[in-house]
Amino acid sequence: MKVVIIGASFAGVHCAIRTKELHPYDEVVLIEQEKELGFLPSGLTLLMNGVISSLDEATFTTKEHLLKKGIHLELGVRGTDFDFVNHCVETTKGAVYYDKLVLAMGSSQHSQKLISDHPGFLTYKKREQAQLAVERIKSSQKVAIIGAGQTGMELASSLVKQHKHVSLIESMSYPLYKSFDEDFLQPFLEKIAENDYVTTYFSQTVKDIQSEGLEDKVTLVTQQEEIRTDTAFLATNVRPDLSIFKGELAFHADQTIKVDAYFETSQPDVFAIGDLVQVPSLLLEQSIYLPLINNAVRSAHVCAENLETKTTPYHGAIRIIGTCVFDYYLASCGLTEADSFLYPGSVATLTLNFPLSTVEKEPVKIKFTYNKNTQVLLGVQMIAKVNILEKINTYALAIDLEMSIQELAQKDYFYHPLFANPVADMIKLSQRG
Repeated sequence: MKVVIIGASFAGVHCAIRTKELHPYDEVVLIEQEKELGFLPSGLTLLMNGVISSLDEATFTTKEHLLKKGIHLELGVRGTDFDFVNHCVETTKGAVYYDKLVLAMGSSQHSQKLISDHPGFLTYKKREQAQLAVERIKSSQKVAIIGAGQTGMELASSLVKQHKHVSLIESMSYPLYKSFDEDFLQPFLEKIAENDYVTTYFSQTVKDIQSEGLEDKVTLVTQQEEIRTDTAFLATNVRPDLSIFKGELAFHADQTIKVDAYFETSQPDVFAIGDLVQVPSLLLEQSIYLPLINNAVRSAHVCAENLETKTTPYHGAIRIIGTCVFDYYLASCGLTEADSFLYPGSVATLTLNFPLSTVEKEPVKIKFTYNKNTQVLLGVQMIAKVNILEKINTYALAIDLEMSIQELAQKDYFYHPLFANPVADMIKLSQRG
């Protein structure tokens, strides 16, 4: 069997590796339009936060690693036409025939409304873009960020550490709205408001980008005001560009590709994974778009396991994130109270505050969202000044297993005065249950 994979981001790379593991004698061809592969989208923030010393270190795989796996690489090659009937992909290097085709081109921080060739208007998901951003930031004192989701907030936090003045622009009324409730974030939002290096422009949308010359400052025009800055970054929600498949594949209303539980598209022997598709929700009676790396990898593995024979359907997703911005650790999984209107049942919430351990007195704030009638856990939000990110995995598993908050309180957790103090938290949780 010859498997051709288009796109070498997280989804494409992991699909290629898993396919080779399952079918070592299959021919696996990985086609990528960029000349380099394996760059971490968060490379710029890792560099500015001092986690790495060079963008060269911001990689999750290498060409050499994939070649050792027996994967055939075609870098700097782009698919130009797809003949699904004859199982053929026309590329800039010639025709490639396949038995199974996997579409894994990923997504980009691209906006059809905000277009500018000014060198001070940047994205940074790719290696070349990130390098341009590094140089531009060095000569900038004022930086604007369009979008205050996880990506935008991580960039803003890292820029503040570089003593840059940041203008944070978000169309919603507060940042990180997809993963956290506004009331839950209040202490965090107050700290941002007090930061002398940050100016927020919430409930505002950038309508236009203006500049008088390539070396001039950039002016971002919202419906309320004009924001003048040295450099502007686009950190809005990522989207795939799938226009080449119009009329060839079935699409959802949000223009992602429709797939079945095995990630096969409406065309036989053609699969789509990662940021190109929606995934079934474990909590909602619908599929949802979750352009997260963990979902890209999971979809890649499931796809690889079903290329030869459909045996392993995708289990479903709940949405889980964790990050550290402005010296706060934030984690979230499942439903928030704000988006619980999508859930078919009645919802209740419980918010607790407790110390991380007997010795570590720094408080951890946690909010549970659960079914009001059955008390089955639906979502968890966490925030603290200490690293609590790994703990969100426990709650994600509890949601996956449809545990009630009483059952969660009865589970066995280790105790250590330096590292964990589940006692008070579990008592409060069980009493509420």
